[in-house]
Amino acid sequence: MPKICILDYGLGNIQSLANAIKNIGFKVEMMSDNSSNNYDIIFIPGVGSYSAASKMLNKEKIKNFLNKKNSKANIFGICLGMQIFSSIGEEFGLSEGLNFIPGKTVKIQDKKSTLILPFVGYESVEFKENKKLDFIKEFNGKKFYFIHSYIFKPDNDSHVLSTTNNQGVRYCSSVIKDRFIGTQFHPEKSGEIGLIFLKKMINSLS
Repeated sequence: MPKICILDYGLGNIQSLANAIKNIGFKVEMMSDNSSNNYDIIFIPGVGSYSAASKMLNKEKIKNFLNKKNSKANIFGICLGMQIFSSIGEEFGLSEGLNFIPGKTVKIQDKKSTLILPFVGYESVEFKENKKLDFIKEFNGKKFYFIHSYIFKPDNDSHVLSTTNNQGVRYCSSVIKDRFIGTQFHPEKSGEIGLIFLKKMINSLS
């Protein structure tokens, strides 16, 4: 049984994610910034602003927990939890990210300025093949739940795991680099397909 924890830093949809993980047969612990435990998988959820997450997650104790104490753990970010993987974010001014995956989090825009934000609802996700996640193509074209007004733009296209098209805007909807994996969509809010995705993801990362 993998050791799983959810990083409880004040901006996450903690309970729904915990319930989803328990529903698919795994145990999960909550973690505050003074935790001394080691884990196989650490989830970073997120609902709120990049600037607020930046202040909370760049605390020395949390950075030590993620980068030193759990230097071999797989880190999985969801929504804002994925966006904060980036180097910098634009929401409410420039803020420093965790810099796990070089890139920038920016507001969704198009040339016509006719977008309806936030993007909300189920959208199709187009996954690339990935050696670490050999199951991932099974979910190509499946629909997952999104709610967001900002997107993560990795500097390197090789770190883009999937893309999604909404209102004519194609954007990065999941990322991967080494032990860092993130989804813009919420698997825990995506019904049965989301639970299947979570279970396969946890099994693959364990």
